[in-house]
Amino acid sequence: MLQLEFLKKKQNYKNFFLFLIQRGTYLAPADRCGVWWVRTFHLYYGWFRKSSTIGNFVKVSVKSTRPGNKLKVKTKIVGVIIRCKKEIFKPDRSFILFNENNVVLLKKRMSAKGKELYGPVSRKIKRRKFTAAFPAII
Repeated sequence: MLQLEFLKKKQNYKNFFLFLIQRGTYLAPADRCGVWWVRTFHLYYGWFRKSSTIGNFVKVSVKSTRPGNKLKVKTKIVGVIIRCKKEIFKPDRSFILFNENNVVLLKKRMSAKGKELYGPVSRKIKRRKFTAAFPAII
């Protein structure tokens, strides 16, 4: 009986990471930088990290882009996750979830590649004063 309960808990633990951002996840940039799709290949904050969520940094490669864009396909760049499909629970028992997984591509020193940010942003990102780098949030 104890062994069966342990296996159920272990199975639920595995399913927890199912919809977070993992290696190989395709993301859409939420800023106006001319890139349509990027793919994650490295998650920061620890070498054993399996998944990331809102506010974490990821290293991505550009998979598709607008014709004539400065960022070419196969370019490696750092980004920060701003939206995630998986719900994130708060201490007051409410939760946040978004319709799609989005990332903002960064230049050096935490400044964004694009000039405008589209869609809603979590308060976790606003607290880090990351949105202050954008002149317009649409």
